[in-house]
Amino acid sequence: RMSGYSSVSMVEEKAALGIQKLLQAEHEAAEVVAKAKAEKVSKLKQAKEEADAEIAAYKQQREGQFAIFSKERTGDSGTHKTATDALTVKELDSIAKQVAANKSTMVEMLLKSVTTVG
Repeated sequence: RMSGYSSVSMVEEKAALGIQKLLQAEHEAAEVVAKAKAEKVSKLKQAKEEADAEIAAYKQQREGQFAIFSKERTGDSGTHKTATDALTVKELDSIAKQVAANKSTMVEMLLKSVTTVG
């Protein structure tokens, strides 16, 4: 009778040990996933900052180019000034649209990346 009892106890011990190992493995896996998510968020934040900096630099470059362009074409006549003002508004609007388009694309990419695990 004693040997039957001890073998049941050993089976229970082995089962408990197996469950403990599974719980430990699950805990370790959760830590790995959490670390990966944290790294991903950090990389996405860095990518967004870099994209914003690129957009700002591009906008500044285009505004600089336009300033030169408009200075070269500025004349004394009121008609020329009106035309130049219209071109200025059009060019600035174009720049704003390009920035907005790039920003939207970047935000979409970041959102897709954040919501995709792996």
